[in-house]
Amino acid sequence: MKQLMFQNPNPVLRAGADGRVIYSNTAGEALLRRWDVKVGEKLPHSVEALIKRVVSRTDPERTEVKVGKKVYFIAFYPVPGKEYVNIYGSDISGQKKLGEKLRIKEKQYNALYTLGRMALKCESLQAFMDESARLIAKTLDLEFCKILELTPDGNFLLRAGTGWKPGFVGKAVVEGGKWSQAGYTVFSKVPVIVRNFAEESRFEAPEILREHDIASGISVTIGDVEKPFGVLGAHSTKKRKFTADETYFLNSVAFVIAEVIERRQAEEELRQYKEHLEELVYERTSELTKINEQLFSEVSIRKQVEKDLQNSVYFLETFLDAIPSPVFYRNLEGIYQGCNEMFARQILGLPKEKIIGHSMYEFRGQYSEETLNKSVYYDNILLKEGKSLPHELKIKCAIDGELRDFLAHKAIYSDVSGEIIGIVGVMLDITERKKAEQALLKTEEIRKKEIHHRIKNNLQVISSLLSLQAEHFSDKKVKESFHDSQNRVLSMSLIHEELYKTGQNGNVETFDFKAYIQKLANELFRSYMIGNEGIHLKLDMESAFLGMDTGIPLGIIINELVSNSLKHAFPAGRGGEIQIKLHRTGIISQNQDNNRYPESCEVSEFLLTVSDNGIGLPEDIDFRRTSSLGLQLVNILVDQIDGSIELKGGKGTEFRINFMEETCLEEKSG
Repeated sequence: MKQLMFQNPNPVLRAGADGRVIYSNTAGEALLRRWDVKVGEKLPHSVEALIKRVVSRTDPERTEVKVGKKVYFIAFYPVPGKEYVNIYGSDISGQKKLGEKLRIKEKQYNALYTLGRMALKCESLQAFMDESARLIAKTLDLEFCKILELTPDGNFLLRAGTGWKPGFVGKAVVEGGKWSQAGYTVFSKVPVIVRNFAEESRFEAPEILREHDIASGISVTIGDVEKPFGVLGAHSTKKRKFTADETYFLNSVAFVIAEVIERRQAEEELRQYKEHLEELVYERTSELTKINEQLFSEVSIRKQVEKDLQNSVYFLETFLDAIPSPVFYRNLEGIYQGCNEMFARQILGLPKEKIIGHSMYEFRGQYSEETLNKSVYYDNILLKEGKSLPHELKIKCAIDGELRDFLAHKAIYSDVSGEIIGIVGVMLDITERKKAEQALLKTEEIRKKEIHHRIKNNLQVISSLLSLQAEHFSDKKVKESFHDSQNRVLSMSLIHEELYKTGQNGNVETFDFKAYIQKLANELFRSYMIGNEGIHLKLDMESAFLGMDTGIPLGIIINELVSNSLKHAFPAGRGGEIQIKLHRTGIISQNQDNNRYPESCEVSEFLLTVSDNGIGLPEDIDFRRTSSLGLQLVNILVDQIDGSIELKGGKGTEFRINFMEETCLEEKSG
């Protein structure tokens, strides 16, 4: 039991009723240092008083003690019939940190909720921005927050903010361009975090930040990154490391601000249109009144007014029908409340009255199960998180029976009380765009295939030039060097020829290595075996498709090793056999799953063996440190593909090369 207590990773102590420490394990020494006592000494008065209460009442008590960065939960247990207590501690620092993180997340969610309510109720856009800046600074526990509006000249106006000196908000101008944080944020289209402006190299701190002694900050784009309203930033005079949660929070606030700005702009346009419409109605009414006074009776006037009112009722329906894309809106149960003519005829092939009041699940002829599940998935994200995520849907259109691709944009709509009652969606037909993308991919494959074809032709020209140049020399070693170089060029040329052929039916980036080695070996035998028909080639190769980065070095390696065997392994017309083997020795699968684009990667381990049964290498030759250019090339290229090479002793010569190759296959959903 003593050994168990001693090895316990948590503090275990024993103290007498007088507060004197009787025993402590190793982990308990941290608490003793915190209380500044040792075994045999008395604990602080507060702890002593607690121990006396526990002994007298025979009831355990608990408390928390902070030791450095750790927090311990301490329990004092009385021992029945004894004048001492056992003290047990457990480290709860992780629980404290988790609680703090949850508190911060709750604080951010409450702030976003408050902003959402403000967005619905606030009548002034400026008042909303001012209050948003104060709420952001308070939530992130920062001194400064700003909302910069991008002006037509490319600079930024400090539209709203908190913490800044009087006279800055509404007047201060921050220079644009990617040499300022705001300009760089718009330029990069991603959140920009600065831990320390003194060490920042991407851009310079503008005058307004230097004047306020800003040390760190974070900024995000407000609105569409292609056409932003401006930049939302938060800063501190202290060096600070911003977390991913804080970045997400600031992005969410920027999204709310952008939505409010767009809504205000739309409301302003509607207000102007309404005023214009009211002017037209007023003018028309005046004209009708005058005409009525002169020509028509009171009954004629009443009918005209009723007609004008009916036109106003149908205005929304006409407006929706004028939109050149399918539009619908349905309640939270998925029942259609309305749609435009294009949605009714093109998508479902029905009159509006046979769609309105019916659930989307009733139209399974046009909506597949996958389409319905996908719609529900993104609807839930929109309703729960307030995020509108455009997503693609495949729908069999009733107008032509064709399965077409649509990009769906959705938003929630509320009643007059602000309660969410449904979802409105606009569907953009992207079928032709996707066909164009496929055509572009096909063009790119053709271009790559043509490049391989041209490289092959160029390498063949180089090989021919080397052959012609060799004819001008009489020295045997010089001619042999030209011959070796010609074969190296040939090994690369054959790879590009295989890539060109593979590209006709598959991926232009990989080629059939087995077929390539067969051609290369035949070319080498044809080149070196003039006058010696007693040497034979044996191939034992597994089918494998390799990329250029691995295939070209391997081709040159095989070229060098086979050439060496043909030139040196069988002197004086001696016969024999050269063997090339390639086999997989293992497969490592790596699966990466996500909901929309799953990808499966496979890494294969290969063993390449090039051997002969000739006279073998001299014993005093170290193939890793040799003056032979061919073996030097072999060692360099093995390192280039991150492989390993070894020479097996015995009869003849056998080189064994281990390497790995990765292939990723994308599983496309239907």
